[in-house]
Amino acid sequence: MGRVQTPTLALIVKRELEIEKFVSEPFWEVHAQFTFSGKKYRGKWQNDGDSHIQTIELAEKIASFCKKKDATISNVEAEQKEFYPPLLYNLSALQAEANRLYKFPPKKTLDVLQVLYQRGIVSYPRSDSRYVTPGEAETFPEILQKIERIPQFANLFPLPTSSIANNKRYVNEKKVTDHYAIIPTEQVPNMERLSSDEQKLYHLIARSLIAAHYEKAVYEYTTLTTLVDGRATFISKGKVQLQEGWRKVIPASDKENEPELPQLAKGDSGQVAKVEVKESKTQPPKRYTEGQLITLMKSAGKHIEDKELEKVLTATEGLGTEATRAGIITMLKDRKYIDIKKNLVYATAKAKILIGAIGGELLASPEMTAKWEQRLKEISEGKANAKQFMELTNKMVTHLIAKTSQHVNEWSFENELVEAFVPRQYKRQSATNLGTCKLCGGKVVDKGNFYGCANYQKNGCSFTITKKLLGKTITQAQVKKLLKDGITDKIENFKSKEKTFAAKLKWDEKEKKIAFDFH
Repeated sequence: MGRVQTPTLALIVKRELEIEKFVSEPFWEVHAQFTFSGKKYRGKWQNDGDSHIQTIELAEKIASFCKKKDATISNVEAEQKEFYPPLLYNLSALQAEANRLYKFPPKKTLDVLQVLYQRGIVSYPRSDSRYVTPGEAETFPEILQKIERIPQFANLFPLPTSSIANNKRYVNEKKVTDHYAIIPTEQVPNMERLSSDEQKLYHLIARSLIAAHYEKAVYEYTTLTTLVDGRATFISKGKVQLQEGWRKVIPASDKENEPELPQLAKGDSGQVAKVEVKESKTQPPKRYTEGQLITLMKSAGKHIEDKELEKVLTATEGLGTEATRAGIITMLKDRKYIDIKKNLVYATAKAKILIGAIGGELLASPEMTAKWEQRLKEISEGKANAKQFMELTNKMVTHLIAKTSQHVNEWSFENELVEAFVPRQYKRQSATNLGTCKLCGGKVVDKGNFYGCANYQKNGCSFTITKKLLGKTITQAQVKKLLKDGITDKIENFKSKEKTFAAKLKWDEKEKKIAFDFH
């Protein structure tokens, strides 16, 4: 249980249950291809904004009606949109992007970043800010001059903007917390000396800085409404790039590509060249990827209904911190609450049982973390009492345990869930019996830093043998021989006042202690 781990798991289980309960239903769509004076484009039938048709009979009837009919452009909507370069990376944004592009688990991204940081190639990795100070911005021209010499980046230079020192989109001292955004340093690497994973992350970080020096990307989004035989409405959507801008540095993914539509005006006439019916099914909610889990934790405030608490959690950057989120996800994996298969997150039976049992309690909700963050902020500002906070926390823990104990008998889980339950595996170390205690006859065992009698708790037996004696490690084999025969074999290299000597260890029955034997 934990105030970050448990609410995160509750959100994962919620999605898992939504997927399980989802019932897929078939639907049909009518697609048409139009020809207008030699210009071709495609459209989808719609009625009041809905393209789904519930029966194949109706879909085929619409398709049959539209075949080889005349068509007219009834409406053309064109909207120009401008997209500014993305902000510089903080850890969460970089983890999400590396997962999306390369399927890196968040912890892997942090580990690779740490190596780059330790070599002085990138700035501090555990940053939660996406901004830099004016002082840092002044170093960018020199850093970029060195990056230009890397062959993979040469085609992106010269830069449209030589400096962003006065650009408040990136340079904002007030939005820099303990650390500024993750940026390349002036120590530009020889790319051939970096591992494949290191190169991938360095490319992302370097390109984000280069992109910040480019112009905005401008697109025109067009929606064509085509009316077939004055009755059937078809919608076509397309996109035209008017200005490439920073997209030269960070190209759009294939998913963002939309068809380019021909230039047509309202009232233009043409014909239906082809029409077809396509069958499909409603899709369940998508599973989270590991990268989306990072974003989910960061934006957990969106899952809170209380607007004030939502602001608190948004202001404190959601559940966990930049430094801890990857660790929380790893912990959920290690404790068998989630499985990751092909980068998708699955809640296990163990997770469903836990959230089924305590999912309604405060500890499973982002609200509690928001309340705690709010109170901790008030304590840091001197507006609230730390002792009182600890007392309330103590009461809450006591209340949770008491309430959970009461509800245990009410818990009911499906057999399938119980049978699929996999407990966390603990490594149990059974203490090896090294021999009989010389004082009380009990068992002597390895206690970590020393060897001692297992009866200490029972009768207070004080028999012990140190593991380090005058710079020499005393082994289990030597202890076994001492307990069995009363004396060890000769042990070399004891150190005393810069001298080394050899001796046996023996049990002095008279003094009731371990002593040296030089014979």
